Amino acid sequence: MAVELPSTLVGVVIAAFVILPGLPGEKIYSYFVGHDWREDRWSRTLRLLTFSLFGLAGYALVAPLIGAPLPTYVSAKPLEQLSSNQIVTFATAFLGHVCGASAFGLVAGIGARLIARLAARSAYSSAWDHFVNSCVKGHWVTVGLTNGDVYAGYLDKVDVSVAAEERDMILQEPAIYDAEKKRFSTLSYQSMFLPGSTIASVAVVTDAATDERITKVGESLFMEESHHGE
Repeated sequence: MAVELPSTLVGVVIAAFVILPGLPGEKIYSYFVGHDWREDRWSRTLRLLTFSLFGLAGYALVAPLIGAPLPTYVSAKPLEQLSSNQIVTFATAFLGHVCGASAFGLVAGIGARLIARLAARSAYSSAWDHFVNSCVKGHWVTVGLTNGDVYAGYLDKVDVSVAAEERDMILQEPAIYDAEKKRFSTLSYQSMFLPGSTIASVAVVTDAATDERITKVGESLFMEESHHGE
């Protein structure tokens, strides 16, 4: 039985079919390069549309080769006379469309990483995202708070791709710096939640076994000039 859909509803459905498949591709792309919290919505929507259209084109090329249904839902005529028999066909084509968009998101993310490596720059859109994803793993960190306290521990969870005051974190096995003893004292807590609004700075502690450094810890960075009196 065919159901006749209003032209306005058909337009909304087509728009959804065109844009929504780009969401998985965007998620996969963001996994590799992070998400810029300063980016406007139009730029992100354009990227979603790009992944969706490339996925649609890719699936449309592959579908005849594997005997899969074509994505006819992007045309108004099939949707205006929608029948129950078409639902499975539309769903199959839509799934292929989503897979195509996801594949292009993966290719774009990996490509951005490779280009960044060849160009000796970060693939991430912000210094904070690069710091969390590329510098922290496998290291102790020290966290300085706005009230002057300093903690050390392992980062378990950190909010990225957000404004500075929203970069909340969870510190595992925290220790607090004792200024009198000049050392970090381990606390009885297993985990500590630190709101981003209280964090002033974060530093990664050098691991001598794995990190390659140009300088040695504790040495004078610049040669001191000798001044001789005349």
